[in-house]
This record gives sequence, structure tokens and C-alpha cells, in this order.
Amino acid sequence: MRHTRLWLSALLAILLAGCQMVVAPPPTPEAAETPAGGTIPQPAGELLYTDPQGRFTVPIPTNWSAKPVEDYVVLASPEDQILVYWLVVPAEDVQAAIAQAWSQVDPDFALEADEVLDLPAGGGFEAATNITYDTGDDQQIVAAVGLLRQGVVYVMLVRADLVALQQRAAQLGIIQSGFKVTGLEQVDLSGATPLTLEEALLAEFEAYVAGALARFGIPGAAVAVVQDGEIVYANGFGVRELGGADPVTSDTRMMIGSTGKSMTTMMMATLVDDGLMQWDTPVRAVLPQFAVADPQLSEQITMRNLVCACTGVPRRDLELFFNNDTLNAEGVVESLQTFQFFTDFGEAFQYSNQLVATAGYAAAAAAGGEWGHLYERYVSEMQQRVLDPIGMAATTYDMDAVQAADNFATPHSFTIEGGYAPAPLDVERFVTAVAPAGAPWSTVLDMARYLITELNRGVAPDGTRVVSAENLAVTWQPQVPVSAESSYGLGWFVGSYKGQPMIEHGGNTLGFTSDLAFLPEAGVGITVLTNAQITNAFSEAVRYRLLELIFQQPAEVDTQAEFTAQMIRDQFSKGFADTVAADPAQVAPFLGRYTNDALGELELRMEGDQLVMDAGEFVTELRAHHDDAGEVDGYVTASLPLMGLPVKLQERTEGQREVVLGTGAVEYSFTPVE
Repeated sequence: MRHTRLWLSALLAILLAGCQMVVAPPPTPEAAETPAGGTIPQPAGELLYTDPQGRFTVPIPTNWSAKPVEDYVVLASPEDQILVYWLVVPAEDVQAAIAQAWSQVDPDFALEADEVLDLPAGGGFEAATNITYDTGDDQQIVAAVGLLRQGVVYVMLVRADLVALQQRAAQLGIIQSGFKVTGLEQVDLSGATPLTLEEALLAEFEAYVAGALARFGIPGAAVAVVQDGEIVYANGFGVRELGGADPVTSDTRMMIGSTGKSMTTMMMATLVDDGLMQWDTPVRAVLPQFAVADPQLSEQITMRNLVCACTGVPRRDLELFFNNDTLNAEGVVESLQTFQFFTDFGEAFQYSNQLVATAGYAAAAAAGGEWGHLYERYVSEMQQRVLDPIGMAATTYDMDAVQAADNFATPHSFTIEGGYAPAPLDVERFVTAVAPAGAPWSTVLDMARYLITELNRGVAPDGTRVVSAENLAVTWQPQVPVSAESSYGLGWFVGSYKGQPMIEHGGNTLGFTSDLAFLPEAGVGITVLTNAQITNAFSEAVRYRLLELIFQQPAEVDTQAEFTAQMIRDQFSKGFADTVAADPAQVAPFLGRYTNDALGELELRMEGDQLVMDAGEFVTELRAHHDDAGEVDGYVTASLPLMGLPVKLQERTEGQREVVLGTGAVEYSFTPVE
């Protein structure tokens, strides 16, 4: 359905534009295959292809191939399910150059453009355009990007199977971000000393944050900056809830989502310090109940593997929503028995909340936690080993305690129109079962204390040694490439800002966004919290604007950030633009109860003129989505917590009814309850 193409258009545009923003896509389903052999190879570095004419270089991701063909090169994924072509076309018109590139690669190419996006130019390029094409098959993706520089357009063409693209999006990002034009100078700030964030710079920075908050339409935000072991700035902006008057302050609690993953790995590092586990301790040595679908891998997977995002285990977040009422820590661990793998270990970045949660619970077991009480022991160990020693008194996993206090923000989620609206606080409880992966509430002051502890190599602001420098450094070590410029460590993204080493992580829940970043050599860190969904473009723009100011760099990030934020809003709105209330006659044969082994039961029923899907844990409207010819080509969820999820109502062989959620890698198929 076109809804899928629109989301992929946004994803590809961000990848192909070379944007530094991180977007949280809709949850992706589980994989279909387990790597052959059942072994765990070590992460491998990327090879580099050099154009024979010396015009460019481009990295070759792990297990990909590169084949020169006349005057271009084609990079192919394993099984050739993704093909990426790089061409150099003398031209001033980017779209014309893209058309010429297709004629070189495929003289019979005749696909119509589905969407054309002019991207913000930068990095030495004068113009950039991204095109996605209507293939007539949602399982096949075709796209192109052109980058203009001095009368030459560098063209990247992409043909991809949807499943393969979802499995290897990070490797496509490596190709894009690693493409280098020969002779194009890069700014190198390695070894540079940043300016002190004093009054004049602070005023300019604060004015930027306030202006950006208004332009991005975000209800509220809090920002803190640390430098040379001190909190040099902390302030709130906007309001805790749209329509209200209570201001956000530096003491306002918000959820930090996946930024909490690094807190889990810090806690694990303290256990290594105490000899209660090692990074390469097999998980089953401390948690015998642990297992994945492959028995051999079940024995081999280590504590490090659970938090490296390098195992090939995909996101299966849908299961967190559908099983929210009954899922607990032990249930998360047990759910891994059905988990299979997209790729070999170390081959491609894949993000799994369940794996990180299991790491936290296995660490709790290593500390003496008993099966049946893993959540409580995890929270207790986190409190004693990380939060209390650092002085993070406002940070908690207890939502009831947050509600009992006064100064907390309301979550805000996207509306169908693309704006924000307050959401019930209870929608955030879906993360409780995977608490080690992203359930903390915190404030920017607490997160600033955490930043100081990281920058001090494990020493809290009051001088308390929280964790050894040696084991904290292990969490910063790259494990698997995310792009040509960054990798994933243990609960951290590890990269650089123009040559300055940078360690960072963001977090997203249904109504909050967080960002945390620090430059260990420069002694600078920043944290940004907002009370709205998927505001990564804003949060990271604030981060990079700070770095532009203290390193005296040109103001470049804002243009890219506004483009990214607007594109996300536009694509979200377009996803609902062609939707209408479902036709009762069309959906009548599909009304009833359905079941899926992983997600449980759901019911489709009419409530007035609305088709609703009742999963027990939540109820959402399904709106009919029309294709370009005006025919219904599927349905889409139109309310929290899964707004925008594609749904198909279809008949299999012999009239068997089926409800399918998601798309691509693995679709969750629901069959009628007999």
C-alpha cells in the first residue's frame, strides 16, 4: 500500500541525504532466517571501493560485493536482494542526471516517480534530490539520489527487496554516508579546544533553543550542558502540557526512553568490577532460562552480545504493545525462544529492546536476583549501583511515584493532521516490561550528573567512584557499524563530530523524546528532553548547534533539522490523507475474533460508523487506505498506541480470512478463532 511507500520514502530520503538525524521508524517485525552454522563471528571492518578514474570512494559493507561495470560500480548485498549503483554524470540538472543514470544501468527503465524531494544541500554539494518510484509492488523498492557539485552529479540508484532493505538498512546507510568525492575537503576538529560556554554564547544558544521549540511546534523541552566537570547551563522551555500554564523547568520529569540503555550497561560494568560476571560470560551461566530459537546460539550468546545491537536480532516492539497487560520481565526473557536472526553476528546493526531488557534482567540474576523477581532486582541494583552513587535522586522507574509528585510533563503524540496532542500517561506503561531498555523517568539535572560521571570516566560529581574507568570504557568500544562514521557500542552510538570523538544515544517513547551526547576529549556534554513524540530532529539540532557555537563552526544544522522534521510531519499526514472510514459492507466478512501466537487475540468490530481493532490492551480505529486509482488497498491504525500501522484484511486459499499487521520482513498473521 502507498502508506508503506511513503514511510520508506522518508527513511530513504534521510539515509540518502546524509542527515545526522535519527528517526524512530514504526516497529519492524521479526526475521525469517537464522544464520547458518550457529556460530558467532567477530565484527569485521568495511572494505573500500576506489573508482578506477579516481573520482570517488565508497565503503563495501560486510558480506557485500562490488562489481565495476563499464563506467559505474554496482554494490550487491548477499543474495543480490539490494543493488546499489554509483555513477558520475556531467550535468547541471540533477533530475536529468538521474534519468541518464537509469538509462545507463537499465535502458528499459520506465518507472514513474512516486515522490521527488529536494534535499538540503551541504557538505560541499550545491543541490541534492531524492526520488522514489512507483514499482506497483510494495515488496520492491526503487529509489535514486543525485548530488550536484561543480557541474557533475554523483548518482546513487537503489533497487531493493523490502524485506532485505529492512534487514540491512544500516548497511545501506554505510554506503551512503561513506561515499566520498575525491578532493572534497572535510573539516577536522580533532584536538581542537572548544570555547567556554560563557554569557554571550549562552545567550545565543538559549535564543536558538527557544526559537527552534516554537518553529518545530513542540510543547516543552529541558536542556542541560556540562563542561569541564560542571553543569554550566540548565533550563526549561515551553509548557508541561499543551493548553496548560505550568512551565517546563530543569526539574521537570520526563521519560528518557532508550537513553536509559547506557545506564543499564553502566550497571553491568559495575558487576564486572565486582566479579559477579564478565562481559563474555554466556548468558545461560547466570540465567539458565535464557534461550533463542537456535539451540547452539542459546549456549554461546554472551552478556556483551545482548547489548551490542550486533546479533542480527530485529525489533519486535509490536509484542510489547499487544502483551502489555500480562508481559513481565520473565515473559520478555521467555519470548526470546522464538527469536531468530536477520544476519550473522557483527554483520549489520539491528536494534532489539527485548535483548537489552534481557541483559538487564540477566545482570540482576548475576547479582543474586531470583526468577520471578527479576524486575524488582534490576531496579534495586540500578538504584544502588548507579542512581544513588551519582546523585540522580529524581530518576525513577516508578510511574506511580512520578504521578504522585508535582513536576512532571504530559506526553504528546502525533495527530492525524501532523501536529501534537496530549496523550494519556498510561500509554507509556508499555515499556515497563523492558525497563532496562528504556523505562526511566528523569530530569535534565539528573542526566547532567550522569554526563559528568561518564566524562569523569566513572567518577560521580561528588568524587565517588561509581564504576571503573576500564569497564566503563568497554561500553564505549565499537561493536558493529551503523554508518561509515559511527558504530554501536554497548548501549551507546560511538562516532564523531567533525573529527572530535562523540558518544551519544537518543530515546523515544509514545510521547517523549530524549537525547544525550558527550565529547570525551573536549569535556563537553549535553542532554535534551522533550514531552513530544519523535522530536529527534529538534533534539539533535540543539545538540549540534551547541557544538557549532563552541567550536566556531558555520550554522548548518538548522536547515537540515527543519527539513527532517517537516518531512516526518508531511509523510505522517500523507499516510492518512487518502484514508476514510471503512465501508461496513466491505469489512463485514472480516468482523470477528482472530489470534496470533506471538501477539494473542484481537477483535474486529463496527462501533457506529468506525471499524475498530480491539487487542484487549488497547482499541484503535482502522481507516481504509486508497491507492492512486481510488481502490482500497489496505487499512491503517488511526489512534494510539500504534498510530500508522498498516493492516491488511485478506482471504487466503479456500476462503480463509486473515488479518495481517505490519509489512515486509515478517508480517504478523492473525487467523480466525475457531
